[in-house]
Amino acid sequence: MKSSGNGTNQLFVVELDTIKNPQFSDINDNHVGIDVNSIVSINSHTAGYYASNGMFSPLKLASGQPMQVWVDYDGTSHNLSVSLAPYLEHKPQRPLLSSTVNLTSVLANNSFYVGFSSSTGLLKSRHYIIGWSFNTTGKAQPLNYTSLSQVIEDVRPKPQTRSHIPRAIIVPVVTISTVIVLVICVVLYALRKKARNNFEWEIEAGPPSFTYKELVSATKGFSDAMLLGEGGFGKVYKGMLQTSKQNVAIKRVSPESKQGMKEFISEIMILGHLRHRNLVQLLGYSRHRNELLLVYDYMPNGSLDKFLHSQDRQDLDWVYRFNIIKGVASGLFYLHEDWEKVVIHRDIKTSNVLLDGEMNARLGDFSLARLHNHENGTGAHITNIAGTQGYIAPELAMLGRATKATDVFAFGVLMLEVACGRHPIGVSYSGEQLLLKDCVRHTWERDSILATVDPRLEDYITEEVELVLKLGLLCSYSISSARPSMRLIMQYLGKDALFPDFQPSFPGRDEGFDQYISVENDGKRSTLS
Repeated sequence: MKSSGNGTNQLFVVELDTIKNPQFSDINDNHVGIDVNSIVSINSHTAGYYASNGMFSPLKLASGQPMQVWVDYDGTSHNLSVSLAPYLEHKPQRPLLSSTVNLTSVLANNSFYVGFSSSTGLLKSRHYIIGWSFNTTGKAQPLNYTSLSQVIEDVRPKPQTRSHIPRAIIVPVVTISTVIVLVICVVLYALRKKARNNFEWEIEAGPPSFTYKELVSATKGFSDAMLLGEGGFGKVYKGMLQTSKQNVAIKRVSPESKQGMKEFISEIMILGHLRHRNLVQLLGYSRHRNELLLVYDYMPNGSLDKFLHSQDRQDLDWVYRFNIIKGVASGLFYLHEDWEKVVIHRDIKTSNVLLDGEMNARLGDFSLARLHNHENGTGAHITNIAGTQGYIAPELAMLGRATKATDVFAFGVLMLEVACGRHPIGVSYSGEQLLLKDCVRHTWERDSILATVDPRLEDYITEEVELVLKLGLLCSYSISSARPSMRLIMQYLGKDALFPDFQPSFPGRDEGFDQYISVENDGKRSTLS
């Protein structure tokens, strides 16, 4: 509105202004005002909010930071109040502006318009209304902050030269009738092409646990000498926290990673809430511009795959291997059945099994994990194919259906890998691709299943090795409904249930296999006949 215009135009406006109008010297250039049928505000105040302690905290409307605005009007008492607060803050108990305003003349018409208007000054501006809620008969519907946060690309712009500082202004123009409680959530942000932020996980996880400076110091400036490993997500460094002198592992998510932010959020939202002796413990996180960092307990013995497959591998005797298998099973049982929700890990493999100082297994890397309620049966999740070749169940490869059973399949492959010391997929003498589980199955059919055992294992308990090999085949069976639950797997490994004496040929035939096994496919305990 450049002028008051025609007096017959009934108008009610809540303005958020960042430009000082020379016609009104008593109003500053960063204020909130209430206008009725005129650009001359009947009430105005410097932008800000009253905190819970009663102190006034100013806000700069042109800062580019996200903000919320509440406009409440009671058509009976004619009380109008306006409140302002930073994004995600609760509505202040004391409003910024409060006036008695009779809007009867404004609301006299049977129809009216409700909306937003904005203008720019000498500097370029971008104005964003990310979410708003409106009701004419009572309290407005609360906004879904999770959905709003997915739209926000950046709310903390890098400092720029003055000529390029974006100014973000919102002027909500709202017409209200009878008893109205209007809640408008206004998200203002400066647009940057490459920066991406997401508040969904910040609401749940809280503020960053570590400063970027702390982690730079802990890793000696992310020195190559501190590098533990590298993957498609980025790099992992060893570090020592200066305050506690605790050794930690720091995952530095690469900005170039296509799934970087998604993986980062998944780790915080899922692993940050899990507590189990066989899961890697997430200690916290940090963000710095495009830098995304996750901090874990340090596992001095590294990953299991290095003991099995690296050139400078160390011998790992059967006592340790069997204990590692039972540890991974315990962690998976916790994820599938013993936590408050079902967690489908989706990337179980030896490189994601870390070993602590006493060679105990810790399942890690929850970047692909998904949550489900226990009421959701097997925890089915239709998704893009995710995981690692050799560990992916047939139904996951064909249908993209991730369930508890697909995790069990991967665990079965892992058991075979640990016992045999061989990769899940190999190459035959003729150059053809060969699956480890097929090799084990064939030797079992020839009554020589122990021939597949890792030759480096000189001293092992035959009964335990046979159990692991046969259970590994059962878990990696092609029909998902035939695979046992993690509860039953735990009972077999703990020798609390007797593993059935199957015919050697059963894993090779899908037909007629049901006569040997009966699995309740609702996430409850499975039983074998």
